[in-house]
Amino acid sequence: MKKDIIKQIQNHKYIAIATHINPDGDAIGSCTALALALYKNGKKPIILINERPKKYAFLSGEEFIFEEYPRDIPLELFIALDCGDKERLGDYISYFDNAPISINIDHHISNPKYGHYYYVDSQASSTSEMIYGLIKDCGIPFDGTIAQSIYAGIAYDTGNFRHSSTTSSTHRVISDLLQYDFDFTKILDKLFHLRSLASAKLLGYALNKMEIAYNNEICICTLTRKEMDALGAGTDDTEGIISFMKNIEGVTVAILIYEKKDNDIKVSFRSSGDKDVCSVAQLFKGGGHKKASGCSLSMPIHKAKEEVFNVVLKELF
Repeated sequence: MKKDIIKQIQNHKYIAIATHINPDGDAIGSCTALALALYKNGKKPIILINERPKKYAFLSGEEFIFEEYPRDIPLELFIALDCGDKERLGDYISYFDNAPISINIDHHISNPKYGHYYYVDSQASSTSEMIYGLIKDCGIPFDGTIAQSIYAGIAYDTGNFRHSSTTSSTHRVISDLLQYDFDFTKILDKLFHLRSLASAKLLGYALNKMEIAYNNEICICTLTRKEMDALGAGTDDTEGIISFMKNIEGVTVAILIYEKKDNDIKVSFRSSGDKDVCSVAQLFKGGGHKKASGCSLSMPIHKAKEEVFNVVLKELF
């Protein structure tokens, strides 16, 4: 299937690239890396993103990002990256469905292998690591901007190379990337250390509000839209909170539930040991990885907390 995907990329010029709603570091990294490589190879890539998180503005490829596909450019090929389910393409599902050729490249174990062509590798650390291999196999030479995007995507999804998804293959890829001209220390600072004032306030608020349950193994926190607005925080500012929750001694499952707007709820799960939070997320029509998953719910936040907590207890304890 990978060879078929390479052939399709080589045979088409106008290529749309999109990822999941609320894109993270792996999503943005893989999209920009692929777009930069395709452009270098004479293609016309368009990255479709509703709103690019500010923390990833340091990555190259801004010129390829659009909110809607330009009407004056023919759509020949659509590539979905890091999107574990087609529904998570959000506003761009219709583009994917109507494209003459659709391709799905992803590393989530819950991916149902949608699209005309798919390349799904749940053993890969990240979609960015998969894109590294794809670019290599296409024979497109790397440069500092492409390497920077891939490094950022891999670093993000491996939690700065701490997650168990980090393999010897991952480190070999990183070793190769480091020969190109980019500042990896800047990337790590941007991804893991620097916070906006609003983000820092929200982190403190969340850690003060979180609850510990079931013999100290479950850590759960809810954040309402009103609470976030009072701190001047947006949904992007929730990033990283759940990692602090999961790292509390004794905690095996962390759950962060926040309100994007009324009855529009985002749930993130993290786990350690043998706790498979992906199985829980899938019960709510979400997905992801065994130790890092999520879902979206349409209900009041207090009801979401109750339902999610009860299912976690039933399924994992």
